Amino acid sequence: MKNKILIIIAILVVLAIGVGIGIYFSKSGQKKGSGSAYGPEATEEGIRLEKEAFSVNMPEGWSEMGAPTGISAMAVNTSEEITDPAAKKINFRTYFSVVYDTLGERSGEVYIQFVRDSLAQTIPGIKITYEQDGKVNNQDAHFLEAEFNQRGIDFKVLLVVVSGKGNDVWIVSFNTPKTSWDKYRDLFYQTTDSFSVK
Repeated sequence: MKNKILIIIAILVVLAIGVGIGIYFSKSGQKKGSGSAYGPEATEEGIRLEKEAFSVNMPEGWSEMGAPTGISAMAVNTSEEITDPAAKKINFRTYFSVVYDTLGERSGEVYIQFVRDSLAQTIPGIKITYEQDGKVNNQDAHFLEAEFNQRGIDFKVLLVVVSGKGNDVWIVSFNTPKTSWDKYRDLFYQTTDSFSVK
């Protein structure tokens, strides 16, 4: 159970350290792929990020990054022109990530509450602005939009908890400055809709 909590906290911490993520991306050398047989694959719809357990479309102009431990995949908009002055100062780039977890003994409803509680504990002042149940490729999903401020930057996030096989749970999350949210919202949802568990 402890390891599973660390996995979910890992993604929440990535969200919380948004101020350092641009630095992390530049230090990671913007490496594409993960060194395994699975990586970006060109399709008619654009670039499809293929992993052993899942696949997802990468928006045009985005690149896969070397993901921190506990995160299954991460992609960043390397061609983005950030207009938010505070975000620009730290070289922040809009990104999305995928994390694997398991329900354990929890029901789906209890797990969603666990995610809410973890967000509140990990990111002080975070405000959930929208929630709804839905489907992602015929899998049950819970959509959650939230916003928070860190070091003078207003961030907006989309977290989507997708039911996998058995007790598997996948969390697809997106992070961008709030000033860019309107530009990205539809793209975030389209990318989530392309997420598929193998």
